[in-house]
Amino acid sequence: MDGTDNRGEIVVIGATNRLDSIDPALRRPGHFGREFLFNLPNKEARKEIFKIHTHDWTPKPPDMLLDELAEKCIGYCGADIKSLCTEAALCSLRRCYPQIYASREKLLLDVNSIKIKAKNFFMALKKVVPASNRIVASPGQALSPIFKPLFKRSGANILQVVQKIFPHAQLALKEDRQQGITTASTSL
Repeated sequence: MDGTDNRGEIVVIGATNRLDSIDPALRRPGHFGREFLFNLPNKEARKEIFKIHTHDWTPKPPDMLLDELAEKCIGYCGADIKSLCTEAALCSLRRCYPQIYASREKLLLDVNSIKIKAKNFFMALKKVVPASNRIVASPGQALSPIFKPLFKRSGANILQVVQKIFPHAQLALKEDRQQGITTASTSL
């Protein structure tokens, strides 16, 4: 992106749900003027995203199923939910037309005969890995319970420093906790 100044009004926009895979050079000053962080959708937002991606389906998935899927899809972004809906449709297609993968001939499909059921979504859940889970695993392991008391104060100090550096993360956690409390109290 060097050399783009004095060439008119150029706007470069980048988006990712994999912050860990961005080249740190792109985040240096002068490359992108602003960074915006959008948290992953909460349960209600996930349900709405499911509704958006299934609004043309006949029959539409029942509300109870969408609630259950929204509950199970913690860590899924909008693109992951879209992929899940697509995979559920493909699972249903494979169930209705198993010959589709065995033949090289073009087949005439009756789209209305394909009914996407709850079991198709649950099969799709086993296949679709959300972006938040595709991050390379760390070789680290959990601290032994024997050592936890020894590191308690140091861990608390580190958390305080991190919270000062990333205050928006603390605010997001607080909002999520408040939403959870509000949701829990309204469901009682």
